[in-house]
Amino acid sequence: MDSYAQGLHLIQRLGGVERPAVLDLFESLDEAEFGEACIGFIYGDVYHRPGLELRERQLATIGALTALGYASTQLQFHAQAALNIGCSRRQITEAIEIADSIAGSTTDFAGPAEGDGLSAKEREIVAIAACVAIGRMIPRLVGHLRALLQAGGTRKEAIETLLHLAFYAGFPAALNAMAAARDVLGVKD
Repeated sequence: MDSYAQGLHLIQRLGGVERPAVLDLFESLDEAEFGEACIGFIYGDVYHRPGLELRERQLATIGALTALGYASTQLQFHAQAALNIGCSRRQITEAIEIADSIAGSTTDFAGPAEGDGLSAKEREIVAIAACVAIGRMIPRLVGHLRALLQAGGTRKEAIETLLHLAFYAGFPAALNAMAAARDVLGVKD
């Protein structure tokens, strides 16, 4: 399966719809080809990289979008996507609360919080995502990277979280986070 087909299949699964609205947005600007390239790369390639489960990618995305504070439409999409792949409303609410506490803001997410909460590892992935999205929290990011490892997370999961965030928090923020992570995660020869 090529990257676009794989990406389209995943975004359909996440969104629960046959035709993702993001494709219509690109098409309305006469940029359908660019939209397809984005779907192929982000959802077809990046989302399928080993080292981070789909639910963890969704939780990281929710953490980053919450911390950014200006992407409510995308946050709603990814919160629903997390529900669609088996996260509980409580886990999503907890992810938003963690990111809010780091960002110092409040995000509305209506609904009761039923189900199991996040694991310690998932909480740290969300916290890392929020720190990366804010971009100026390197000491706190380093602390959460260490806490992720202490909670049973792996070096690969930490790196994949940072790489995943390049598309939600921005490439410069992800690069700065990766540079800071070298001391915690070690540099491979």
